Amino acid sequence: MIDRQKVYRVGLLLGCAVLAQPSFAETSVPRATADAANLPSDVGADAGTVDEDRSDIVVTGSRIRRDVNDAPAPIAVVTADEIRTVGSGQIVDVVNQLPALAITQTNQTSNLAGNAGINALDLRGMGTQRTLVLVDGRRQVPAIPGTSAVDLSNIPSSLVERVEVVTGGASALYGADAVAGVANFILKKNFQGIESNLQYSQSTRNDMNTYSFDILAGTNFSDGRGNVTVYGFYDNQPGLVAGEDRPWTAAGYPYYARASSSEKYGISDGNYNIYSSNSAQVILADKLYAIDGNGKLRAPVLGPSGFTNLTAVNMANTSEALGTLLTDGGEYNGRYDGWLLSVPSERFSTRVSSHYDFSDAFRLFGNVSFSRNTSTAAYDSLTGFGYDAVPADSPFITSEILAAAGGVIPEGGINFARRVTEVGRPETQYRRKTLQAVAGAEGDFRLFGKAWNYSAYYSYGRSEEQVRDVNTTSYDRWYLGLDSTTDGNGNAVCRSTLSDPTNGCVAINPFMTLTPQMIDYIQYTSSWGKSVMTQQVASAYVSGGLLDLPGGTLQAVVGAEYRNERNDIGVIPEYDATSTAYDASLGTTAVPLIGKYSVKEVYGELHAPLLRDLFAVHSLSIDGAVRLSDYSTAGRTTTWKIGGEWAPIRDLRFRATYGQAVRAPNIEELYTASSTSGLWVTDPCQSWNLENRVTRTQYTEANCAALKPTDLTNYWIYRDVIAKGNLDLKPEVARTLTVGGVLEPRFVPGLSLTVDYFDIDLRDAIDAFGAQTLIDKCVDQPTLENVFCDLVTRDSGNNIVSVTTQKLNLAQYLTRGIDFGLNYSLGLERLGLGAKAGRIEISANYTRLLNRRYTLDPTDPDTTTEFRGVFGSPTWKGVIRTTYSQPTWGGTWTVRHFSPMKASSTITSEDYDPIFTPNVFYNDIYGWVKLTKNIELSGGLNNVFDRAPPRIPGAEAGGANFELSYQAGVYDVIGRTFFLRLRFTR
Repeated sequence: MIDRQKVYRVGLLLGCAVLAQPSFAETSVPRATADAANLPSDVGADAGTVDEDRSDIVVTGSRIRRDVNDAPAPIAVVTADEIRTVGSGQIVDVVNQLPALAITQTNQTSNLAGNAGINALDLRGMGTQRTLVLVDGRRQVPAIPGTSAVDLSNIPSSLVERVEVVTGGASALYGADAVAGVANFILKKNFQGIESNLQYSQSTRNDMNTYSFDILAGTNFSDGRGNVTVYGFYDNQPGLVAGEDRPWTAAGYPYYARASSSEKYGISDGNYNIYSSNSAQVILADKLYAIDGNGKLRAPVLGPSGFTNLTAVNMANTSEALGTLLTDGGEYNGRYDGWLLSVPSERFSTRVSSHYDFSDAFRLFGNVSFSRNTSTAAYDSLTGFGYDAVPADSPFITSEILAAAGGVIPEGGINFARRVTEVGRPETQYRRKTLQAVAGAEGDFRLFGKAWNYSAYYSYGRSEEQVRDVNTTSYDRWYLGLDSTTDGNGNAVCRSTLSDPTNGCVAINPFMTLTPQMIDYIQYTSSWGKSVMTQQVASAYVSGGLLDLPGGTLQAVVGAEYRNERNDIGVIPEYDATSTAYDASLGTTAVPLIGKYSVKEVYGELHAPLLRDLFAVHSLSIDGAVRLSDYSTAGRTTTWKIGGEWAPIRDLRFRATYGQAVRAPNIEELYTASSTSGLWVTDPCQSWNLENRVTRTQYTEANCAALKPTDLTNYWIYRDVIAKGNLDLKPEVARTLTVGGVLEPRFVPGLSLTVDYFDIDLRDAIDAFGAQTLIDKCVDQPTLENVFCDLVTRDSGNNIVSVTTQKLNLAQYLTRGIDFGLNYSLGLERLGLGAKAGRIEISANYTRLLNRRYTLDPTDPDTTTEFRGVFGSPTWKGVIRTTYSQPTWGGTWTVRHFSPMKASSTITSEDYDPIFTPNVFYNDIYGWVKLTKNIELSGGLNNVFDRAPPRIPGAEAGGANFELSYQAGVYDVIGRTFFLRLRFTR
């Protein structure tokens, strides 16, 4: 039930706020941007004027029909022309160029981020779960099971007319998931004729070959009252591009190092890890040896400088030495070999849409879309990092090895390091299907002499994801096989086989090339696991004029929405403890479950033009919106906003909006079943960590002394990580503020300048902290009695056994910045160059990030981290496009800019030099020419100068930042690419 008293209180609050403070307004779309977006050219001659009977004036920031220049929130527009200049079938590649977007889930980043092949948006760097994606103003079914992330690869770029991105006050208008804002993809409508595109692209290194084809066909009927449009799209990027395929990732990598604690950390480049060799590396009697695939001991082939560690490595600690020894070449492989820089994918999508206008008051519409895509993530081969060992009584220790060890094998056996390439490249394969169907009605009518309109629709969406692991190694079997000994007949066997002869274990000799029998034992390809998500939405609203005010008509919207989401979360049968196919020896356990929730919502919106055409008041208006929601899981929530706009003169407008945004926990956060897998972690109480870990606090040493773990020999340890949901989660709440203005001087026609300040303060944020972060924070707090230690399980010797990565309402996000926009359009005939001189258009969008602050535990100020200037959060991010066009040809030059960034918030000028990357600029060019009336040829070069990633640690791989989220797409790791496109229209 909706609380009426709450409605009254919120309404009173809106009214009092308007009377008690200066009029606030939300940002509008500048006229130059509106023109570029192909919006009505006759709209906006005077801000605030609008023909009430117009049915085509709709902006994303409001459900009230109004002048596009009177949009109630900051709107960034990406037009179809801008989309074409990028040359990508994935529209996310051009939308992510907007400064308000952080790189998150794309083909270039998703190999390590998970859910490979998904393309999603992340406004303000606050996560895909806080960015709402709409298509024609309507919700879409999510693609990642249990989340709200919409896969934009299901929205082919050539079908999009424009994209409108709203970053202020959107939650009150559109509901949950819009904490950071909304991206509305507006598709082509009423299309008549045929349009098709054939495109080929690749990198200039002869890979990244991509083929795509699309066709759009539509026709009007019944004298234009009806329309049917059909669309089809196919895109295939079959090839692999891995770390070994690019010089900046295949060669030795940079890292921070120093010779003594009295010096600053500097960058040592060109390094290779000893453990990356294809031949086993062992330390015997404090000396490094290599073992060939045939088992023969030999001297290692080091780089020309030998070992390159700046400080001496203790060779007596063999496991740590093998894990930390470096050289600058030799027989060793690149750090990123095997990891994909861009995932291969194949995509197909189709859409049928139609509408029929029985009258202005009754128009039926509907559409059905279907998409199917496959993608693959791949990783480095099985690697022993020096912490794996064969026991002292292993039959695989030869007499040659024994002699080199001085005739005595240590009690712990012989540690080894090696990249086991013969097991092949492990992969995770994905198959996805998405269906979305919408049916509804809309119309216009008059009530009490005012123009009104309504819209109602029902939407059904279904997304299915199938996933399997290919060429995967079972670490449990690997360690059982390494623990080798001899049976009564002198045969090499697993120690576990002596007590259980039927366990099937195969003894593994890691010093030689693994035999097919050994590979078959540790390696497996799983069956397919399937998850299905369904979403049903029923939504309706009515909007129109109420009464006349001095500045115009008071307009209102009243609406209601019901949404139901259900996720049947499946798992791979071999991991499912409830399945007959379950295999505990694989080391991964998960249980399927069903998660679901529903939400009932009512909302309202007001737009009140108070004054007009007075001294110092060209126009003055206020806006307000409120949404009341009732979740079956999270209970009742209230979202609201207030705002306004003041134009002292026609050329200048000020606007602001302030509100509360609420996001309820999604299905994944609530219902994720307990699943167990393994991960390499390190104990912060380990001796090296106590001395050198840069994130340790003044409490760490005392807490570790209280714990006194008994096993601190190894730096890296492979432990269980238990992931599960949390039904006790409550909604997260944000306060959002935007304040800005628009300058459109009449004395410079075609020029528009915008400036907007934004502030998002999110409290009780739902987050799942990484296993290593939980382990570290447990001992970094003032006492061991804290929420982090509750999630770390230790044995009787206080050694780590497992970590639980449960979602918690704990974190706080604070994001502040300033958006700058410039648009200028000039017909050169105005300069006296003739009617055929063409047109120049310039658009520039920049964001100055003031804060991107993350507080892990708001009760402890020591857990606050400032991410401004860290990979993925540049202080300045911008894109500038310059276009010259004539009726039959044209071109665009795009410059993308990232200001200097560093790898971690803990890297400071006091201890490091250098700390920042340089300013990085990418240049893209695009050109088109009409060959005939119906055929157009276009093409372009992206990253024209083949700009390599900076040589700051982590940047060479694209800006890998594991501190908050994975941002491998910050810097281009592919290099120069080109595309050619043939477009046919009729």
